[in-house]
Amino acid sequence: MSKDKLLDFLKSQKLLIIATYNETPWVCNVYYSINDNFDIFFVSPPDTNHSKHIDKNPDVAFSISWYNEKDLTDRKAVQGKGKCEILNDENKIKELLENHNKFYPLWKEIITYENMKNNTIQSKPYLIKPTYMKFWNDELYGSEGTEEFKF
Repeated sequence: MSKDKLLDFLKSQKLLIIATYNETPWVCNVYYSINDNFDIFFVSPPDTNHSKHIDKNPDVAFSISWYNEKDLTDRKAVQGKGKCEILNDENKIKELLENHNKFYPLWKEIITYENMKNNTIQSKPYLIKPTYMKFWNDELYGSEGTEEFKF
């Protein structure tokens, strides 16, 4: 298969589960967006447990899952790992925010570069650069099949 099916699935979902670790493990849910380069983007307040962990340790694991309630043999999921960082590059932030606001048009007036820069909102921009993803998709690979991708 190609990465196209993986990207299609990732673009069709909204909720990312992130696992972080500093002195203890932590897991959280964030709304995310993704671009064609597999840049995973989310915004989060810097005082949350996961943000504090990312400041100390950029290694994260993540998961995205979906299933059909009427057919439990119709499941899709991604498990992955990568490096996460708070973004500081204005051009990259604006580029990823533009993409993010296509996923979440309701928030486009609130989650802006200007609002982040002026601290009108406390959330900061984060980027996960995946290093590995395992794609589980019953439709593509059967009930026991997966495909692995390295980035």
